[in-house]
Order: sequence, then structure tokens, then C-alpha cells
Amino acid sequence: MTNRREFLQTAAALSAAAPLAGRAAFASGRDAITLEAVIFDSRHSAARDFGARAGYLGAPLRPIEGDVTDLWQNELLGRWKAAPAAIAGLTERPALFLLERLAWEHGLRVVFEAEHGPDGRGTAVHRVRRTADPHLARELDAAGAGWTKALADALVARGRAAARDFRPTHAGLAARLGEPTTLHSWIIAPRGTARIERI
Repeated sequence: MTNRREFLQTAAALSAAAPLAGRAAFASGRDAITLEAVIFDSRHSAARDFGARAGYLGAPLRPIEGDVTDLWQNELLGRWKAAPAAIAGLTERPALFLLERLAWEHGLRVVFEAEHGPDGRGTAVHRVRRTADPHLARELDAAGAGWTKALADALVARGRAAARDFRPTHAGLAARLGEPTTLHSWIIAPRGTARIERI
């Protein structure tokens, strides 16, 4: 079994060798912006798989273990004070909630949002709440256990997921006692960069 250190070393090596940059084309190939970071919660195998694929696609990886405080204080705050920069991730609800609230002060909003809950059969039930790609939910369902790869491809390589929708997410809602862990995928980007892609 791979431990956390081996996983991070492998992901870093794949990231360095990948020919693609971490890009999200929010409206078309002409309107691509760079993802400054892809954040994943390394406590969850699905998030680790997502991170490994995003790293392979060239995205700069930032693993967390639930708490985003260190990442916020030591990296994101300084970056966002200098200039708003897009990030993406697959985390639990509290991390998304905190990052969303902190992003507001720097002119960024959640422009893609989906939930991925366990289905009891080794894969996930996907609820895409905000996207410009009307086919994404079907693609994730069709991918079965490989949904994390399909998600990383959509957010990092294809980048057609983001939509112009600046409403707050539902991430602040408390989980019910005994509720299985649901992961949330998201993109936070400067307000002016996200436009709906007509597919």
C-alpha cells in the first residue's frame, strides 16, 4: 500500500514530467486561465486519485488533511492580495466553505461546484450543482469507479466546467449525524474570467 509520502513524490514527479499546464478554458480555447493550485484532501482515496490525475495533467498540487488554514495563511492569502488567481479542488464541505468565504474579499467566486457521495458500491453519486458543461454529470456516472480521472480531465484538461453563476454555495450547511462523507469538487476563479460555454 502506498503511503502519503510516496503518493506525493509520485504526483510531483508526474506533475514535473507532464507536457500540459494546469489550465481551465472557461469559455473556449482562446479564453484559458491558469489554475494556480489544485487542492485535494489527502485523507480520501478518491481525492488522492483526483490529485494524481490533476498533477499528471500539469496542475500544481496542494494536498491538505481537512484543514485549509496553513495553505490559506502561507500561500493563498499572499497570492490573492497580489492578484486574484483561480484554484480548483476536491475536498470536504468545510474546506470549500472557508475558501469560498475568503475568496469573496479578493474578487473571486465559486464558478463550478459538484458533490460526490458514496453509493455503497465502490463508486459515487454525483450531483453537479453549477457547471457550463451539461454532459458532465452523465460522464462522471458513466466513468464508474474512474470518476476521479474524468473529473480531473474536465476541470484541468478540458476546462469546460465553469459557469457564470456567483450565488453562494450550499457548503455552509451542516452535515447530518451519521451522514457518509461527501466530497465536493469546485473551481474558484476571478469574477471576470468565467463565462458559460455553449456546447
